[in-house]
Amino acid sequence: MLAIHGGTPVRAGTAWPRWPEYDQHTEAALVAALRSDRWSVSWYSPRGGKSRERLFGEAFARYLGAGYGVSVDHGSGALVIALEALGIGPGDEVIVPALTWVAPATAVLRVGALPVLVDVDAESGCLTAESIAAAVTPRTRAIVAVHLACTVADVDAVTAVAAAHGLALIEDCSQAHGTRWAGRAVGTFGAIGVFSLGAAKSLAAGEGGAAVTDDPGLYRRMLSLRADSRGYTALPPAPGEYELVEGAEVMGANYCMSELTAAVLLDQLPRLDDQHARRTRQADRLAAGLTGGLYPVPVPAQVDRRAVYEYGISFRPGTFGAATVEQVAAALTAELGTRVYPPRMPLHRSDLLRPATKPRFAGIWAGATHAAEFPGADHYREHTLLLHHSALLGPARDVEDILTALDKVRVHSGSLLTKGVRA
Repeated sequence: MLAIHGGTPVRAGTAWPRWPEYDQHTEAALVAALRSDRWSVSWYSPRGGKSRERLFGEAFARYLGAGYGVSVDHGSGALVIALEALGIGPGDEVIVPALTWVAPATAVLRVGALPVLVDVDAESGCLTAESIAAAVTPRTRAIVAVHLACTVADVDAVTAVAAAHGLALIEDCSQAHGTRWAGRAVGTFGAIGVFSLGAAKSLAAGEGGAAVTDDPGLYRRMLSLRADSRGYTALPPAPGEYELVEGAEVMGANYCMSELTAAVLLDQLPRLDDQHARRTRQADRLAAGLTGGLYPVPVPAQVDRRAVYEYGISFRPGTFGAATVEQVAAALTAELGTRVYPPRMPLHRSDLLRPATKPRFAGIWAGATHAAEFPGADHYREHTLLLHHSALLGPARDVEDILTALDKVRVHSGSLLTKGVRA
C-alpha cells in the first residue's frame, strides 16, 4: 500500500540534508557584520574599507570569470536594472520563455516594455533558437534566456540567434549558479547575467541578487540604477567617509543589498563548488538508476560543470497510468518525507502573471498579440517531477530511497485513481 493511503513509507525517521548549510564560520561572519556598525552600503564606513556588498560583487564576478559584478536586493531587481541599463523601455518587446518564474516577465513590464512569451523545448524546458526566431518583430530589443532547474538553454544556438537579429541577451542564471558551458560560466555569454540568491537557491542568502557583465559602461549604469543614481568611490573609503557618491549618469532606484546579506554570501560562496560536486555525484547515481519510462531531464554535452537547483525526472506518458503529475508528486512526497513537486505552471496558465490587475501594466498587455498554445511548456509541466537540490547533498543511500519510491509509486499508480490522494 502506498504511504499516501496509509501504508509504510519507503523512508521514515531519516532526516534529509538541512538547507541552507551553515556553521560557526557563518555565524562569525554575520556577527562581524552586525558589529561593524555598517549595515548598509548607503551608510558611512566607520572603520574604512570597501563594503561587504561591494566585496561580494567583486568576488562573485571573479568566481564566474566576469569583468564586473553588482550586488542587489533580489533577482527581480537584477532583472530590472539589466533591462534599464540596456535602454529597454516603452514600445520595446522582450522575448521571455513561457516556462519560468514570473519575475522575468514582470521585470519587463516594470520598465514599460512588453514581455513576449515563447514556447520552450518539451524535454529541457528551456528556450530554443527556433522559438526565439519565430517571435522576433521590428520592436524586439532583447531576449531573457532562463537556464532552468538542472539544465541550460543551448548557449551556442541562443547567442547565435541573438547576434543574427541584433538583440541583447540577458541570461537568467538564478537556477544555474556556476554552471559552465565548454569551460565558461553561464551568465557571461550575454550582455548581462542575472542571479537570484534567495533562500532556496544553491547560493543562498535569504534574499539577494546579483548581475554580472564584461561591459564597463553597463556596469556603471547598473550601479547607478540600483543605488538611487549613486556609484562607488574610485578608492575604498577612509574611516568616516561614504562609499557611494552622487552625480551618476542615469536616474536609479534603491535595489541595494544589505551588509548582513553580503556577509552570509561571502561565507557561502567558497562552499559552492564542493556542494556542486556532491550534487553532481548524486545526480549521476540517480540518472543511472532511472528505468521504466523514467529518465533525467537532458543536459547538453557542452556542460562540463553542472549546477543543480531542482533535479528533474521526466516520465513518458502512461508511466504512472492515468495519474496526474500532481497525484504522483504527492504520493512520492508521502513515501520520502521530502517534497517532490511538478514544475510551476507555465506563464500562460499562471495566476502570478496578471498584468490587468495593475493599471500601469494593463494597457501594455492588452494591446499585445499572444500565442494561443505552448505545447512544449505544457508537456514539460505535466511530465516532469522535481526535487530540491538539498536532497542531493547526502549519502548514496538517499538516491536508493528515491529510486525505490519511484518504483513503488509507478507499480501502484492505479491506486492513486481508485483511492484518491489525501489532501
